[in-house]
Amino acid sequence: MSHSDRKPDRNKTFIDPTVQGALVKRLVIHWLVFVGVAGLTAFCLQVLSNPFQPLESHFNQLWWTHGPFLIVTVFLLPVFVLDTIKLSHRFTGPIYRLRQTIRKGAEGQPVGKLKFRDFDFWQGLAEDFNTMVDHLRDRNPSEQDQQESPTEEVEA
Repeated sequence: MSHSDRKPDRNKTFIDPTVQGALVKRLVIHWLVFVGVAGLTAFCLQVLSNPFQPLESHFNQLWWTHGPFLIVTVFLLPVFVLDTIKLSHRFTGPIYRLRQTIRKGAEGQPVGKLKFRDFDFWQGLAEDFNTMVDHLRDRNPSEQDQQESPTEEVEA
């Protein structure tokens, strides 16, 4: 099986810190805002239910009624982050692979067909890229012949 025919493997899940890092950062910010707003809302409702109770009593009652929810959300945050990284890998991985292939072609190395994993996003991008490569090879068949057969040195 040639390199271009086999299913591409990626061993790293966090491959594009710029994109995936921005997504994780945004997720954590949204989570913090959610927990903060939910906590503030619960506290305001607690105080409004009996405004003459001391604040310590409100905080104590708030902890016992909403503390388990807070604990669950704290434990869910890493699950959300990991899931976001895994999902983003399905679109950052193909773009990373495309960039590597383009760099390889820019350096003058032969470029094979691009194949993403079946569950990756951007399948159409790989098809369009492969169509472009085929079109360029059809326009310049002598270059394809050079890539397929080794060049022979001719003595002068």
